[in-house]
Amino acid sequence: MDIKESELGHTFSSAELKENFRMIYGGVSFPGKNPGFAVVLAADKQRHSDIYMLDEYESFDMRELIYQSGVLDYRYSPSYWIGDYRNKAAEQFIEDFNNQSGHRRKFSLSWTPLLDMENLYSYILPQIKELCRLKQLFIKEGKTANYLRSIQENEISELELGSYPAIEALAFAVMEMRDAIEQENKMPEKPYKYDFDPLDGNNL
Repeated sequence: MDIKESELGHTFSSAELKENFRMIYGGVSFPGKNPGFAVVLAADKQRHSDIYMLDEYESFDMRELIYQSGVLDYRYSPSYWIGDYRNKAAEQFIEDFNNQSGHRRKFSLSWTPLLDMENLYSYILPQIKELCRLKQLFIKEGKTANYLRSIQENEISELELGSYPAIEALAFAVMEMRDAIEQENKMPEKPYKYDFDPLDGNNL
């Protein structure tokens, strides 16, 4: 299977997800000036992993956004969903979903410092565009790509959280995933395990 050629929403088996991807993250940003958005991203198994968008969902209805994010969670089993867990309405919808869902996995959100950042778009847009230019991030053709193309340079400094939830959800997942990859790459290699133990008298 060519990951780069797969379309958004492609149905992967559990075995394919494990075989092809090092880690999977989700990102959620709630409705603002534009509809709320959820994305699922996956990093391949290279040491400096390339990141691929697997799926996206958009809705002005926060309840529907949470429920469909829960469906994506069941479908792709991300390690983390990144988003604003302090939002009281979202918190209630997440609780309702988890209570009604027959899934053993419980949907939940993890925090990102991006949510508290001033001039958020001045930080995330250059990074996303550079990752795409270097072919380290593959967004594919969908609503997220359309939103990215629609932003004019002269409006970036005026954008704030909630302006483009699709781009925010993407940034939440990408930035946190890249941090996780960097930390994982810093971990020392496991020492070689010898079959022969020179200190074991039984081997003499």
